[in-house]
Amino acid sequence: MTIKRAIVFVNGSCTAVEIGLADLNNNDYFVCVDGGVRHCVAAGFQPKLVVGDMDSINDAHTTKLKDSNTEHLTFRSDKDASDLELTLHHLSTLPIESVVVLGASGGRTDHAFYNWLLIGSHYWPFAMRVIDSTVDAYCVNQSRPLNLFVTSNIVFSVAAVGSAATGVCVHGALYPLDNAVLAVGSTLGLSNETNADKLHVSVEDGTAMVMLVHNADVPS
Repeated sequence: MTIKRAIVFVNGSCTAVEIGLADLNNNDYFVCVDGGVRHCVAAGFQPKLVVGDMDSINDAHTTKLKDSNTEHLTFRSDKDASDLELTLHHLSTLPIESVVVLGASGGRTDHAFYNWLLIGSHYWPFAMRVIDSTVDAYCVNQSRPLNLFVTSNIVFSVAAVGSAATGVCVHGALYPLDNAVLAVGSTLGLSNETNADKLHVSVEDGTAMVMLVHNADVPS
């Protein structure tokens, strides 16, 4: 049976704001990356799957999980990939339509940086979305353009990840793009603004991450 949406909790920062934006429900397939269990439990949901070396799960959560039907995919601590990478690769073997990642930011900067690179630069077989305390982000590639109903005056940015994104089109924005090239690290797509009721972003080659700002109290 196809899984419509998997919610992946990572062991970073995850507040009620992100939980609310994700609009979680009991039909979601809840996955916890090691210590991400704490966010899932705090949100009132029981994980279906926990992945990792289990070095960040406290005793209370360990006991609770043992008394449930939660599946465990355990790895040694001296592995060559992060728990999140192992999780996403495992999910790639399942019939999943979309994945929403929560808790990818916060904590150590290097961990957060690698989390975002991993989410954005790899071609995953499902639609990918990541929400943190300031942005709601969607991965866009040739097979998955973004067509999102929005309101006007939402600040957003479009950034190439992994490699340059070519044939980039952005419509429904104050600064539209048509067949543009976004190099990795270019600020061409930084701090745009919606000016219509629908935002369209597409690319011909490469991957772009569209980040809609939901917390305006941050420096631009």
